[in-house]
Amino acid sequence: MVMDGPFPDSGVVPGEKQELKDWHNYERQREDALKTGPGEQGAPHELKEGLEKERHDLWNTNGFNALLSDQISIDRSLRDIRHIGCKSKKYKSKLPTVSVVVPFFEEHWTTLLRTVKSVVNRSPSNVLKEIILVDDGSTIKDFLKEPLDKWLATNAPMTQVVRLKERSGLIQARQEGAMVATGDVIVVLDSHVEVMNDWLPPLLDPIADDYRKVVCPLIDVVNKDNFGYYPQDNGGRGAFDWRFFYKRLPLYKKDEENLPEPFHWFIMNGNLYFHNFHLESYFDQNLMFWAKGIATMQLFISFLVGKMLIVTCFDFRRNF
Repeated sequence: MVMDGPFPDSGVVPGEKQELKDWHNYERQREDALKTGPGEQGAPHELKEGLEKERHDLWNTNGFNALLSDQISIDRSLRDIRHIGCKSKKYKSKLPTVSVVVPFFEEHWTTLLRTVKSVVNRSPSNVLKEIILVDDGSTIKDFLKEPLDKWLATNAPMTQVVRLKERSGLIQARQEGAMVATGDVIVVLDSHVEVMNDWLPPLLDPIADDYRKVVCPLIDVVNKDNFGYYPQDNGGRGAFDWRFFYKRLPLYKKDEENLPEPFHWFIMNGNLYFHNFHLESYFDQNLMFWAKGIATMQLFISFLVGKMLIVTCFDFRRNF
């Protein structure tokens, strides 16, 4: 049956009053708390001596310590550093479904799998509709072809891979993924991130109220050398400097006093965001890289949509 409205897959009615639900997966939290080993709990790790050449070769290919990534579980645990008020929050009992779009180009094996694994294992199964990986013309890494398909069939069967015949750039790759998405809400992620437990409800709840909202999480950092997890240290408001580099500024006092509630802002990191409408279709398809892309997107949102929200009860762990 085809349903009308902005959330046809789930049938959620925007703004409809609902009972609230505790979405926390306490069993998963307990399992993660018991995990030990390299990189568990987001702890930094170091390679043993004698692996300098292998480390150097993989670093030159990937731009980070890929050899160390291979020694860390693709389902590693991450400590919960959210505001204490987040841990008791409840959200709408019925949420829109989600299509997660992940563009990648020559991504390293274990960082890509860790991204997929964290999304699969830390998402409510009735909310995660699908994962769409978009291969933007990778040619030099054979494991991104048939081996990836086989791994996904076993470990993430809700995933499909869209392979572009030639490299088209990040913006076009996102568009290709968005065009085949069937969930109510499109989530765009980098190909080297780790999501935390219970990540979706805080981000979907505001969109269920108003489908025109675009939401973005706080974004923390995974160190490219030791894969330690470090929270962002200089606030949550996005900004650009005069060289067009993305920066973070301290929160306004009123927003800080209102934590852990979301706050409105008009600049975000354009690599990680949630939205209900096909925002990607408003990008210039000739834009190849993310800096120009996020500027285009944010101008569109600010002037035509005007509803951008930073959600503080969820932090992404973004590598590097």
